Amino acid sequence: SIIGPYRLETKLGEGGFGVVWRARQTEPVMREVALKILKLGMDSVAILKRFKVEQQMLAMMEHSNIAKLIEVGMTRDGRPFFAMELVRGVPVTKYCDDKKLGIRERLGIFVDVCLAVNHAHQKGVIHRDLKPSNMLVMDDPSGPIAKVIDFGISQATRGSDMLFTQAITARGELLGTPAYMAPGQFSQNTSIDTRADIYALGAVLYELMVGRPPDGANGAMTSDGLQGVLNGAEPDIARPSAVLRRLDAGDRAILARKRDVSGIELQSLVTHDLEWIAMKALERDPEVRYATVEGLVNDIRRSEANEPI
Repeated sequence: SIIGPYRLETKLGEGGFGVVWRARQTEPVMREVALKILKLGMDSVAILKRFKVEQQMLAMMEHSNIAKLIEVGMTRDGRPFFAMELVRGVPVTKYCDDKKLGIRERLGIFVDVCLAVNHAHQKGVIHRDLKPSNMLVMDDPSGPIAKVIDFGISQATRGSDMLFTQAITARGELLGTPAYMAPGQFSQNTSIDTRADIYALGAVLYELMVGRPPDGANGAMTSDGLQGVLNGAEPDIARPSAVLRRLDAGDRAILARKRDVSGIELQSLVTHDLEWIAMKALERDPEVRYATVEGLVNDIRRSEANEPI
């Protein structure tokens, strides 16, 4: 339960290769951190390198909306670990619903997330698993603060790390969360770039508007839908306005109240620019999507200023 200057307290999450704990650092300062440790038995050369790549990618990040790397080290039994800033937040969609934030307030938080992702892209990193639970929001006297976390399956856009990432992916594993994954991520034979993250951002924007991601009911792709994508059949995505129209009046009113508007007002807010922006980010063909996160952010800002997008 003690690793170097850290005392493990509560398990926060577990992935394919590592376990994340809430831990208390005792020296040289006292503070709580998130500590990620490689699982027992996960000590192949490829996985050890994957873990090191994640550490290096986090070390490159210098953005207020990305959780910071604090320290890397090794346990007494030879397992690598690293300590990160502990983000005491909740998923962006839950935060916005719990606070009953309007569309404009939601867009403000979403833009902060986008700028963090853009910073990662500028550093040569594709996140590959952007979703609400990896975009945590916490309260602060200055206002909501969003933090992007979990670069565990990220991919470098240049250099030798790209070759390594392709090798680890070729094992046949589906890396990512289906409801937020770009179509190209389902294929082992398709190389992806930063526009895969733009698709995921579009999926989160879609959910912030209508309460569910584009694929599947209640935020989860169905097994039939997933199998269809794996077989090359990509389902059409319903426009947000169509999703709202299909809801019965009661459900639409509940959804609207969480966005601090009436059902009619929500339909009006979603139908025009925002719907177009989300659907452009969600284009199947990456060549038709926004080329950069900056392009997505600029259109959101133009829309808010009543300028042409």
